[in-house]
Amino acid sequence: MRLFVLILATLFLGACASQAPGPNPVVTDWQQHQSALQTLESWQLEGKLGYRDSRDGGSAWLNWQQTSNSFKLQLNGPFGAGATQILGDDQHAELHRSGKETIYSPSPAALTEQLFGWPWPVDELHYWIRGIPAPHTAQDVSSHNIDGTLATLSQANWQLQFSGYQQVGRWILPGRIRGHSGEYSFTLVIKQWYPNMENH
Repeated sequence: MRLFVLILATLFLGACASQAPGPNPVVTDWQQHQSALQTLESWQLEGKLGYRDSRDGGSAWLNWQQTSNSFKLQLNGPFGAGATQILGDDQHAELHRSGKETIYSPSPAALTEQLFGWPWPVDELHYWIRGIPAPHTAQDVSSHNIDGTLATLSQANWQLQFSGYQQVGRWILPGRIRGHSGEYSFTLVIKQWYPNMENH
């Protein structure tokens, strides 16, 4: 179950940036910044995810390629499970593990519900990872840093903290995201972030 949790959390949580240190980025127009990041839908990233619940916890390295609604993810962790690959889009998801039967599901959210008994906030996470709220879900509370970037967010029963913002090309992206909802918590750090050239 711990491996499944890391796999699914990794699938839906993807991308902050940890590039070479540079000047602190500044968001001068939040609405413009938010609108621009909503167009960033293609990328490749490498990072590390830590996850914990009331019973277990661990970490895993990930490589995530996203092209519009399609994704390909490679996951490696210290659990002796070998290479794990997840493929799919917003209409289906496939979980491939070395020596194991492939798991199919009609959507990423359905896959989480199949494995855990409840669906993860997949649609919201697609925006949170870029350091912006999900536009289609009501948000309870949010706050901003002095530089204009998003600092905290409460949405879809999750409380999130964003930090370590850096400039990656034209994008200002968080370098660390921490979230918790009840017994579940995660910390996500991205080591490398490659926005797709078509978005520059």
